[in-house]
Amino acid sequence: MPDHLKDRELIRKIKQGEKELLDVLAQKYYQDIYRFCWYRTGSEDAAWDCTQETFLKMVRFLDSYVEQNKFKAWLLSIAVNVCKDYFRTSSPIPTEEEYLETIPVEEKRFAQAEIRDDIQKALARLPAPQKETVILRFYYDMKIREIAAITGVGLPTAKSRLRQGMEKLKLLLGEKGEHYHEP
Repeated sequence: MPDHLKDRELIRKIKQGEKELLDVLAQKYYQDIYRFCWYRTGSEDAAWDCTQETFLKMVRFLDSYVEQNKFKAWLLSIAVNVCKDYFRTSSPIPTEEEYLETIPVEEKRFAQAEIRDDIQKALARLPAPQKETVILRFYYDMKIREIAAITGVGLPTAKSRLRQGMEKLKLLLGEKGEHYHEP
């Protein structure tokens, strides 16, 4: 049974009163949401706070979830908004150097260990909308339509952000040497 069908069944049961199943959903998606919040905020503490707030809002607004949509995409859209709120209400925002110092190097999506750090540094240099789009596409394997829905922009804007982000990454990584270019 595909994951999204399992999620729909869990959510149906939760809506029918089986609130203890909220823990199952939270445990299933905690790492993904924490990692996303961490990439957006650049701080472990802020990521933890944003992750907690995301799950609190999930509980509060679960009745508004529409079953035709993938639950993970819906949950990530909450995380996007929570992180935006974090930047609106908090200060100071970490500097680029502080952000780069906290980037984990053990991400599985980038198979070549020797370039992970350079990729993460290059990601940190992208404008927030492009960085968010690239992360959702390649770290979370989301389709461009899902990214558009999560970020609240039109499909052409999401495509443009992805294209521009990838072009900038290629330029930034190209500064490091020829071995980063595609074959």
